[in-house]
Amino acid sequence: MRRVFSLVAVPLLAGMILAAPAAAADLLYPGGTMLSEPATGKPVWMIQAQCAGFFGATSNVMDERGDSEGAEAAKAQGVTFFRDSVDRLMRDRGLSRAAAVEAVSQALDTGRAEGFQKIKDGGGFGSRSHWNITRSICLDVADVYQGIRYR
Repeated sequence: MRRVFSLVAVPLLAGMILAAPAAAADLLYPGGTMLSEPATGKPVWMIQAQCAGFFGATSNVMDERGDSEGAEAAKAQGVTFFRDSVDRLMRDRGLSRAAAVEAVSQALDTGRAEGFQKIKDGGGFGSRSHWNITRSICLDVADVYQGIRYR
C-alpha cells in the first residue's frame, strides 16, 4: 500500500512544486516521509506557499458546501503556511516583508489552482482522494518544518 501512495504522490506533488531554482540561501526541504519525498531539495518557503494556496482552495470549497467548521480549520492551516512561508523567505533571502509577500503570492496562486483541481477532478475530500494525499504531504512538510525552522 505504501508503494502505491508513493507512486501516486510523485505526479501529484510534482505538479504542485514550481520548477523555479532555489537561491543559494534558501533552506531546502530535507525530506520527511515517503509521501513528501518528491519535495526533497525544494525551497521550503515555496512548498509552504503552495500548501497555503492548497488550504485556501480547500477552505473555499468547504465553505461553499456548508462545512463552516472545516472551512475555518483549512483557512487557519493556510494562514499558518502563508506566514511561515513569508518569514522563511525573509530569513533566507533577506527580503523585505512586502517583497516576500509578493514572491509568496505567486506560489500561493499555483497551490490554489492545484487545490481546486485536486478537489474537483481527484475524488473530492475522500480518504483516498488526490486532495487527501496532497493534504498529507503538506502536513508532513509542516511537521518537518517545526524541527528545522530556526536554521
